[in-house]
Amino acid sequence: MVDKLLTCNLCKGQMHLYRGPRYNRKVGGFLIASGAFTTLFWVGSILGVPLFLLGLYMTGAKRQLWVCRDCNTAIERIELKPKQKVIMEKNEQPQ
Repeated sequence: MVDKLLTCNLCKGQMHLYRGPRYNRKVGGFLIASGAFTTLFWVGSILGVPLFLLGLYMTGAKRQLWVCRDCNTAIERIELKPKQKVIMEKNEQPQ
C-alpha cells in the first residue's frame, strides 16, 4: 500500500509521516530501573517483574503521526485493514 500525503486543514500545507515514541522514554527508563531494583528483594520480585516489563514496553512502543511542517499540526495515523471476503463454494451450506 502506498502512503498518500494528506493536506492540512488549517494551512493547506502537506502533512508528512512521523514515527516517534508513544510514551515518555524517561518514565519507561525509570520503571525499568525501579523494577530491576525491586527484584533484588524477595517481596519486591512480585512487583518488580511487571514494572520491568511495563518499562520495556513503554520505551519501545511507537506511534505514527501525520505532521504538518508549516503549522506543526499533528494527527494520529490509524491503520485500517480491508475486510476480507469469504468465498463459499456452491456445495457448502451456512450453518
